[in-house]
Amino acid sequence: MIYRGNRAAWAYIVARTKVMKSRLLKAEDFRKLLNMEFEEIIRYVGETEYKKEVDELGYKFSGPRLLDYALFANLARTYRKLIEVSFGASKFLIMNYLKKWDVWNLINIIRGKMANVQPDVVEDILVPAGERDVDFWKTLVVKDVEEIVKAFEGTPYYEALSKIGSEDMSKVEDELYKIYYRELLKLQPSDFAMKLFLDFVKMEIDIRNIKTILRLKAEDSTADEIMSCIIPGGYELSEDEIRKIVTMPLDELIKALEGYWFWEDVQIEGKEIATAEIEFDKVWIRTIAKRANNYPLSVLPVLQYIVLKKVEVDNLRILGWGKWYGLPNEEIERQMVML
Repeated sequence: MIYRGNRAAWAYIVARTKVMKSRLLKAEDFRKLLNMEFEEIIRYVGETEYKKEVDELGYKFSGPRLLDYALFANLARTYRKLIEVSFGASKFLIMNYLKKWDVWNLINIIRGKMANVQPDVVEDILVPAGERDVDFWKTLVVKDVEEIVKAFEGTPYYEALSKIGSEDMSKVEDELYKIYYRELLKLQPSDFAMKLFLDFVKMEIDIRNIKTILRLKAEDSTADEIMSCIIPGGYELSEDEIRKIVTMPLDELIKALEGYWFWEDVQIEGKEIATAEIEFDKVWIRTIAKRANNYPLSVLPVLQYIVLKKVEVDNLRILGWGKWYGLPNEEIERQMVML
């Protein structure tokens, strides 16, 4: 079958990924950046893996917008490279996982349309790293919302997109991500490579769901409101279990979650929700690292790199905007995911 793995295919893409991972910024690099001014950060970033994008976009943008657009462009180029250099089972799984960016692009284009943002501005924040290429997204940004919806006719996303205008946009967005994960989970665990991939996807769903539950509980959302945002198909946290715990007071809910894989070493008592979410991101990163070490010739080291690259981009954006607005270093660092 197309996604059946073999050691040679995995050895090649894992070796390529290992080199790319070695170029990621380390925690000590971020601590150095924390002590720089914004313009120094831009110069520093422009001397790293992001040089091509900073140089190309520097004539058009400045300030934190330049940083944002350069980071997004580099993220897309990096992920496309992973797809281009992989083959067989690795290419199949990487491309399927990166379809998440198709959803991200689609949501941003529709949001841009609703806010009357100019197409060229929307185009600069797209990350064409999924199944659809950059030319497809460029044709979409100049269309109106109805035409955009029609372009997805015949795809799993069409029904959800058809609710735009009659349904709250946040619910449509939730539905699009549910469809993304539902489509991934349709893949059958026919061999060990596929089982590792599907377990990774299910664990990622657990992390997304637990963050959703805590955030909505903190906002006093009802059990039905929380359940409507839950992504089915988690690794340990099933829909039935979630249905039980979301009716509990927050302190009882937290107690009920002890023992789940994502609760290991997590301390969220007394912390703001945003800070608690970062704790779960750290657990997720540590868990991926352990599993990637256990299965070095599999899709896991590649998925680990994909996650770490996104974390690096997020950290640089937080750092750039934080410095631009003059936030204290402690506050900026508190918002970053650093291990």
